Amino acid sequence: MVRPALTLTLLLAAAVSADEYYIYYSLTSRDLIAVQESLKFSRTMTPLRGRAEPLCSFQTQERTFSSFAAKNRMKLAECLLENSASIRSYGDFSSMTSQKKIDILTTPVMPVQVEFNDGLVTIKKIQ
Repeated sequence: MVRPALTLTLLLAAAVSADEYYIYYSLTSRDLIAVQESLKFSRTMTPLRGRAEPLCSFQTQERTFSSFAAKNRMKLAECLLENSASIRSYGDFSSMTSQKKIDILTTPVMPVQVEFNDGLVTIKKIQ
């Protein structure tokens, strides 16, 4: 009886210790040359409700999400873009030829739960 109770306590403690964030990624290019990239995240002020669905997992030695995100921007961006992305394209035309072309690749603002456990960070999307 003690072992199942201990396992349940540890599982609940791990769920409570998970941090929740809102994450957003954007890449702007002009004539197919990247001119601006941003990966923004903000810790939630209130607990998020919903079902957590795993997005991706990474091995890391970092202890906080901010230090992990700073060192692994591209991996995190790839994880977000695999889930959902949208592209907006703008162009100016004069005399039937394109003069300027701007493309903006973005992900929606996504609520996620981040768990660190023995060198493994797991990012779960909250539905």
